[in-house]
Amino acid sequence: MPSLFGVAPRHGQTAIMAGRLINPHDGTVVPDAVILIDGDRITYVGSDRSRLPRAGHVIDWSAYTVLPGLIDAHTHISYSTDDAAGTKPWERSRELERPLLVELAERNALATLRTGVTTAIDKGGKKGIDFELRDSIHRGATPGPRLFVAGDGLWKGLPEEPRWPSASYGADEIREEIRQQVKEGVDLIKMWADHCSDRTLVCEQLFSREEMRAAVEEAHRLGKTIAIHAYHAETAHDAVLAGADSVEHPDALDSLTLDEMVRRGTTYVPTIDHNRYYRDRLDWFGYSDEVGEALAAFIERNLIAARKAHQAGVPIAMGSDAVFTMFGQNTRELGWFVRAGMTPLEALKAATVRGAELLGMEHELGAVAPGFLADLVAVEGDPLADINIVLDEVRAVMKAGVLVDMQTSDTH
Repeated sequence: MPSLFGVAPRHGQTAIMAGRLINPHDGTVVPDAVILIDGDRITYVGSDRSRLPRAGHVIDWSAYTVLPGLIDAHTHISYSTDDAAGTKPWERSRELERPLLVELAERNALATLRTGVTTAIDKGGKKGIDFELRDSIHRGATPGPRLFVAGDGLWKGLPEEPRWPSASYGADEIREEIRQQVKEGVDLIKMWADHCSDRTLVCEQLFSREEMRAAVEEAHRLGKTIAIHAYHAETAHDAVLAGADSVEHPDALDSLTLDEMVRRGTTYVPTIDHNRYYRDRLDWFGYSDEVGEALAAFIERNLIAARKAHQAGVPIAMGSDAVFTMFGQNTRELGWFVRAGMTPLEALKAATVRGAELLGMEHELGAVAPGFLADLVAVEGDPLADINIVLDEVRAVMKAGVLVDMQTSDTH
């Protein structure tokens, strides 16, 4: 089997001794846990030390708390810049040649993996780099989280936003475009239903509810889930009623929309920390103080929306919306979730179980249990007392039974 850093899963059993194990899917905490692994799968979880193999490989994580591998439900791993002097990231990203963009995307993937994110859903790529990186990671040629990618997604072009591709769709064109994207190998469908973004926070809806419904129906007919980018409440409401599997970013969700999301099981991916990243780097992005004020206001609305969604019982998944140098900060969203009223355990569930459910892989990802992939994160401290432990104190990561090289000189 291909592996990271040339280290293949061992034949026979690998055992991990954990100081304690936290399983967010059912809330169990196992002290002095034993985890047995055969190849890339977990075969036993418990506290029976007599199960430790005499001839196998034993990893001592007894000083750490062990969690399931985390899932980032919203990234843009091919959005990169080399940060050349005098350049701005969005403009520079358009100028770079593809080989350098591939190299930078590989850097992003490794930085993400080292945070404990062993699986990521990439919701918008460029130049096919997300496909190439996904396949390279799968072969074991490139270290990174297992990727599920949406390619370019469905857009409608805007003259004032030159970095957005120009395209125009009606319902028939939407269905045809989805069929084409599925042929090209997307794992899911992404629809950009309004043109709100980091620097354009007052905007109009681009796709009607009927057009969104056409996209949802075609995606589901072809066995794909669909994520809809919807910065504002009206767009999110239409996306939910159209049947989206997840809505990304909305800064407000009214009670009717929340009720529908609970009834339908629609997942909310708030990406609160994404706009914090822009707000903290106004000069680098070339944004004005007015944009900074708009970003700060959006963050507060976004936080309130997440709090209301959590109180209503809406499924919430952790998504960083990472771009550029944000890779390596993928789990900062968890701090916002706790501020929104989640317990640390609920925040961990958003970073594991909910992402697995979005992928339809809840029996393989998001838990430490027999039959699941051996994706594990060791942290120093108690994340149930302080969620920042997951952000700042990751000591070891395993993906599919293979230890990740944690040595880095990167400054992400």
